[in-house]
Amino acid sequence: MAFGTGASSYTVSLTLSVADVRALWSAAADRALAAPGMTLADVLDTIGPREDPSIVDCIAMLTSPAAIAGCALESFEVAEADAGLAPAQIIQLPTQAVLRAAHA
Repeated sequence: MAFGTGASSYTVSLTLSVADVRALWSAAADRALAAPGMTLADVLDTIGPREDPSIVDCIAMLTSPAAIAGCALESFEVAEADAGLAPAQIIQLPTQAVLRAAHA
């Protein structure tokens, strides 16, 4: 295909093992709190409490792709391997993490 003509689709895969759920939740909470107007109550509604987090939603919060120049996002999903769970939805938030002492 010549440069700048037509469009093609590509698949990018990522497989993760979660070793520290609390660290995952803290990073996802920091990312969520970086969004304008986001409150701790919103974070809890989105990814659950630190004591019982939604692992899928935490991973989706941290891995949702930012805009890529010249590309249109066709799909994004996060699901637990072989669990038959519904995929998490795309969560569009800023990429700058804000460290909050309450989540350290």
